[in-house]
Amino acid sequence: MLSTYRMAKFGQGGTVLRARGTEPLELQEIATRIPSVFAEQKHASRSEKYSFIPTYQLLESMVKEGFLPMEVRQGGSKDEEKRGFTKHLIRFRQQGTVPVVGDTFPEVVLVNSHDGTSSYQLMSGWFRLVCSNGMVVSENAGPSLKISHRGNVSDVIDASFTVVSSFAEQAQSIEAMATLQLTGPEQELFAASAATLRFDEEQHVQPAQLLRLHRNEDRGNDLWRTFNRVQENIIDGGVKTQHVNERGQTSRRRSRSVNGIGENVKLNQALWQLAEGMRQLKTA
Repeated sequence: MLSTYRMAKFGQGGTVLRARGTEPLELQEIATRIPSVFAEQKHASRSEKYSFIPTYQLLESMVKEGFLPMEVRQGGSKDEEKRGFTKHLIRFRQQGTVPVVGDTFPEVVLVNSHDGTSSYQLMSGWFRLVCSNGMVVSENAGPSLKISHRGNVSDVIDASFTVVSSFAEQAQSIEAMATLQLTGPEQELFAASAATLRFDEEQHVQPAQLLRLHRNEDRGNDLWRTFNRVQENIIDGGVKTQHVNERGQTSRRRSRSVNGIGENVKLNQALWQLAEGMRQLKTA
């Protein structure tokens, strides 16, 4: 029998759990494989002022409100004792009528931790089913809300509906990107600009590496497919890079996937903002 989820491990204690297809994750699956979500208490380093809101209580409340968990990600830690309290991310998909764009679904992205490294953060994201791309919308294109650990579950629920209210406008942006054709040089310019978000000056990356095609569904010259190819190659890694040291010696490597929660969210937001900038520039 085919598993209902895909799981990958990274770093020291890091785990990604993603639902297959359109069926949500079961709470028992999350409890078994992502322990930080089901922490029963805050980490010992937190003071009495830190109000502990168990993520699993919020998870259960979100499910009751029609938000179903599609992906859960837990960050790693060198400190083994902290691994049950680390930063974690949950992507929820709302039941009912949502502005689905082709094979792309809107999701509420929640980030939290129980070790003091993160407040509750909620933002909008879009998930493309065909290639398992999990995008996060930039702050200027959708709400990015923070709730301190002095609030309660209802504050987070209310913030989730605020995020949902931004989906329709983002769907229009995606549709516009899908109809906007780019020339070859424009695609290379977009890829070169995206490379600066991930790679430093010592890492030389050819735009063609980021424009690499992995499936026929991504074939095309429109901004949306160009954005998808670049985003996948940057986030998933495997990109060939050239490093030149102080002596002028060149070494070739392949980039790693971006699994860390903070870096993944930040990079996805920056890529979305870059795509939005290209769309606005082309339609001005």
